[in-house]
Order: sequence, then C-alpha cells, then structure tokens
Amino acid sequence: MIKLIIPSVIVVAFLLACANGPAKRIAACEHQGGSNGICTAHEWNFAMESPFPESGLSTLAQRVTLSH
Repeated sequence: MIKLIIPSVIVVAFLLACANGPAKRIAACEHQGGSNGICTAHEWNFAMESPFPESGLSTLAQRVTLSH
C-alpha cells in the first residue's frame, strides 16, 4: 500500500507544480508592468514554442544569442 501512495503523492505534486507554472509567469510579467493581454499572449507564445529545436543544439544557441 505504501509503495503506491508515495509515488502517487510525488506524481500529483509534480503535476500541480507544472500546472501552476504559466500562472506564475503571467503574474511575474504583470508585476513588471505588462498588461494582462500582453502577458497572456507572451505565455501563449511560450507554450507554443517547441522546447526541442529540430536541428539540434546549434539552433538553440542561435536563438539564445539573437534574443539577448
């Protein structure tokens, strides 16, 4: 019984933490002075981008270099 409860608690905690991430990013954006619509659109764009570039780490390095 304990073998099922502990992993279940860990999985539920992980899912709750992941589900709360977008709300935290929107709140942080609004705290920095962004409007609700702009922050929500930024989060939408963030969610739509693939975390894994198609052509490997060189593409990711170019994106980071260009954005900063």
